[in-house]
Amino acid sequence: MGKLKPESLLHNKSLQDNLDRLRKNEGYDFGAIAMYEHYHRSSPIKWKYVSGNTNERYKLIILRKGRGLAGTVMKTGKRMVIADVDMALTQAEKIKFPIILNEALTAVVAVPLWLDEQMYGVLLLGQRNHQPLPQTLEQLDIQSQIGFFTEMN
Repeated sequence: MGKLKPESLLHNKSLQDNLDRLRKNEGYDFGAIAMYEHYHRSSPIKWKYVSGNTNERYKLIILRKGRGLAGTVMKTGKRMVIADVDMALTQAEKIKFPIILNEALTAVVAVPLWLDEQMYGVLLLGQRNHQPLPQTLEQLDIQSQIGFFTEMN
């Protein structure tokens, strides 16, 4: 595969299609991909692709590196799993995770998306109504499901 231009990842129909397929095939209620808005490390991080959303409020969320689910994963480069949001986070802590509140998510996994040794974004998969995260969580193969990306640098 030839080199991808970072800008081509911000408006990519196959990424949306792959996210929709991944969410349905793996049994998640919600899926989203956050990326730098203009692919500059200093630009805001926004939810660029979503699947299974209940509203459009995700468009208003602007993330910062080191804050929120996507920001924390982008800072650490490691997967973050919250199997039970109500047990893991206080009400005050939930405010720091606006996507959890806006989409009423009760369990989430956030996975770094690496390409050519650079982190391009974060894949978020979540459940509502206290549904458990799927058993296939540990075997989730980002590259075969989403394309372009890997989970590891």
